[in-house]
Amino acid sequence: MKKLVFACLCLLLFSLLTLPIARADSLSDKQRQIEELEKKVTELQSKAKTLAGQIAYYDNQIVLATLKISQSEELIDSIGSKINILEDRLQKRTVILERQIVQTYKQGGANHFQLFLSTINFSQTLSRFKYLQSVQAHNRRFLHDTQVVQSNYAQQKLLLEDSRERLKTQKASLASLRTDRDNLLKETKNDEAVYQHQLEQARLELEALEKALALATRQGPVKAGDAIAVMGNSGYPSCSTGTHLHFEVRVNDTWVNAETYLKPITDKWGLKIGSGNWNWPLNGSIEITQRYGKTPYSYRYIYSGGIHTGIDMVSSDAVIRAPADGILYSYTGKCGASELKIKYIDHGSGLKTLYLHVQ
Repeated sequence: MKKLVFACLCLLLFSLLTLPIARADSLSDKQRQIEELEKKVTELQSKAKTLAGQIAYYDNQIVLATLKISQSEELIDSIGSKINILEDRLQKRTVILERQIVQTYKQGGANHFQLFLSTINFSQTLSRFKYLQSVQAHNRRFLHDTQVVQSNYAQQKLLLEDSRERLKTQKASLASLRTDRDNLLKETKNDEAVYQHQLEQARLELEALEKALALATRQGPVKAGDAIAVMGNSGYPSCSTGTHLHFEVRVNDTWVNAETYLKPITDKWGLKIGSGNWNWPLNGSIEITQRYGKTPYSYRYIYSGGIHTGIDMVSSDAVIRAPADGILYSYTGKCGASELKIKYIDHGSGLKTLYLHVQ
């Protein structure tokens, strides 16, 4: 029995030590490639000021995402192999442990007097006692090692689930990157001049916003619901593409997600948007033309890291109303060759709301 247990342990140890070393080397090699590519992507991001540079940035991000997916898939396969080995080890250990328990029970079932009578002399009796104690000690060690294997098995199962979730996220990210790249080529018509014009529009609009915050004229206090302006198309054609309202929220002069301040609504096309308690600045049938954050058009906002800093909307009711109490300010200034009108409300405590392209 001892020889059988020892042989099984040796076999299990050998199987653990010989887990796919080549696979581990492959994962390590992929990690090195990923780290090198991440550095390259970071460098390209700072240089993406041309259409070719932006496309190269997307291309390398796509390669990076593909490499990470491959790494995750390989890791999942590796974990799966480990789990299979651990399951096999647990099954074998269970069989061995059951045999050992039965054998120990048989050995310990006889009372001391029977054990003494069944042996020729005291030396043999002592040897059998020592053997029994040795078997019991081995069983305790074997049980402890089995519990370690069970713990390792549970950890590998958790790691497998985490890896599968990460893989799902990586695949979604890859799909998004490919969509963004295709959208960039579509919106710019793969034309450098068009791309540069779009970047310039975004830069001029940001410049006008900063001037408005510094130079606007104070108009006075307003209450929530007061009419403050009318939706328009000021800034066209240099800084606007059509009649709409760009609504933006800033806290301590840093843009934040305006959607978190506005009440939940469903727009004209069924989009559910908003999670706050403010009324929207427009009434009527609202249509969202561009949300806050990453959008099909936000690649042009290089200054914000590709984030659209507000919400673009149109409505059947063109009157713009204050969503909360504050002090109203007004600004009219140049945005390229066009004249752009901006209103903003200072709500106090560093909170401001901005309204672009008003009449």
